[in-house]
Amino acid sequence: MNRLAETFQKVLIEAQKLRPQKSRWIGTELEWVIYERKVMLDAVNAERFRRGLPPVTDIGAAERCAMGHIDYTEKFALYCAEICQ
Repeated sequence: MNRLAETFQKVLIEAQKLRPQKSRWIGTELEWVIYERKVMLDAVNAERFRRGLPPVTDIGAAERCAMGHIDYTEKFALYCAEICQ
């Protein structure tokens, strides 16, 4: 795994620690799902800014590709790192 993916994985792991406090339903999604997606979007856009790239508004494709995998956290982080290329 590349360095950026490892960094994103650490960001996501920290966000996941708050799952017990974010268990409300917001519409059709749990609050922690929305929160983790926002944390990762912010991390992706911070890195894209650092690289002189325009921000993205959606990382749903990266999230969906990781869903259902036993290594979801690692895959989501890796796919987010790919968005920064």
